[in-house]
Amino acid sequence: MRVVLSLALIRSIRRTLLLGIALGAFIFLVGLSYASVDENQIRNLVESLPPALQAFLKGSDIASPAGYLGSAFIHPITLAIMAATAIAGGAASARDVESGVAEMMMSRPLRRTSWLGAELIAMLLQLAIVALMGLVGALIAITTVDALAPVAVGSVLLTALPLWLLFVGIGAVTALAASFSRTGAKAIGWGTAFALVAYALDYLAQVWGLAEPFGPLSVMHWYRPATILGQGSVPASTWAVLVGVAVVAGALAMAVTSRREIAP
Repeated sequence: MRVVLSLALIRSIRRTLLLGIALGAFIFLVGLSYASVDENQIRNLVESLPPALQAFLKGSDIASPAGYLGSAFIHPITLAIMAATAIAGGAASARDVESGVAEMMMSRPLRRTSWLGAELIAMLLQLAIVALMGLVGALIAITTVDALAPVAVGSVLLTALPLWLLFVGIGAVTALAASFSRTGAKAIGWGTAFALVAYALDYLAQVWGLAEPFGPLSVMHWYRPATILGQGSVPASTWAVLVGVAVVAGALAMAVTSRREIAP
């Protein structure tokens, strides 16, 4: 299991570091830009936007320090970077089946669940590295930009952890799709589709009355970074849903993999 984990991390380290640096730099630049904005002007600007555009902010007060920095954690760039990390890590088992690496590993006294477990742990660590580097960018921003001084360090830490959990769940769903797939492309496609549907459903629930009751069905619905930064706490429902999705999807992936044929 250690060999599989080490190989998975070695193969992904360059991609992980590049994505982490990109996320940290982006969040820092967002925080840095707050020093050049006027709260009243930006509040008036947001209030003048149509509801369809305001929905991208998820109800956060972007004029406040917490709301402005929090917007960086739900920005499409942040979500895309985290999704790329999660989906690539979750689909790793399918790529190994496609390339024949998995069959070679199974020739050793290694259980299927141990093999997939190592791949899932590698995905968790990849996401942790990227999220940690994003967190570092946010911490540098609040310590160097005086206007962000009201944002507490502890609140930033609390904001990064659910972000990590959110995409651990998406990665676990991708791993579940990979357990049914023999090609990495198919697993990546299903993981990407899940993330896009979750994002679209959360967005539609905010702008379309008919879709509003279905909002909680989206895993994205449960992550509100501006609220976490402002209140300094994470709702129990958020922990329950994000952990639940990750655990259930991961357990199902393990169960399917333990019964599947690895050889192509």
